[in-house]
Amino acid sequence: ETVILEKTIVKLGSLLALGFGEAGANIVSQNMQGSSSANVNAMIEGSRIDCIVGNARIRDFSIATEVLQAKVMTFVNQVAEIVHGVVDQFHGAVNKNNGHTFLIIWRIVGMTEEQITKTAEMSIVAFARIVAAVHSSIVLANYRHHPGLQQRLRSHCRVNLSLGLHCGWAI
Repeated sequence: ETVILEKTIVKLGSLLALGFGEAGANIVSQNMQGSSSANVNAMIEGSRIDCIVGNARIRDFSIATEVLQAKVMTFVNQVAEIVHGVVDQFHGAVNKNNGHTFLIIWRIVGMTEEQITKTAEMSIVAFARIVAAVHSSIVLANYRHHPGLQQRLRSHCRVNLSLGLHCGWAI
């Protein structure tokens, strides 16, 4: 029974981390410290974080949603698997997924100028690798031959992402 309970707690913790993202980890952490109450305070004051912010957006998502309908979540999850995997390899964190958009963070708090430069370079390489992985994915290549997508996208029928990076701060 103890093993089952432990596995359940680990699984719940993982789901919380996915749901709240990197930015929400502070909310979860501070709420876990108050063990005398079962109340959850989601209005914990935020703090300024120096970071590199990345934005990855699935192109032509509205068309994919119309054509794929119920299967669009599978499509998003296939792209998400690539984005999450590559970002993790390059020491970043996917902070939020909003359907077709991924908000990605590389924290640079307390780093030297040299470390910030290296982290910025890693974020650029990560985005290049994401594009390469999406374009070379056998799973995502199947969407090039989807009749509904071919009809709507014509010669542009492939999974594509728009990407952007910014170095600054967030709360």
